Amino acid sequence: MSARILPTGKCWCGCGADVPRGSFFLSGHDRRAESAVIEIEYTDVIGFLANHGYVPGGKNPMEELAAYRKKKGSTKS
Repeated sequence: MSARILPTGKCWCGCGADVPRGSFFLSGHDRRAESAVIEIEYTDVIGFLANHGYVPGGKNPMEELAAYRKKKGSTKS
């Protein structure tokens, strides 16, 4: 596992604003950053999903999330 990621005092979306202690983003700026990276790296959400195999006949995002949450809540490895 990589090193723990710590907040820096500045908003991670790149706006340059100061954030409250212990925060990474101003309110709503996490989605702003997420949207920017998806557009830069994948063009759009469809490209992002397809690149990771979440297409009709492929992985189902909701089923995968349910399985992830079930496994995450489990004490077994």
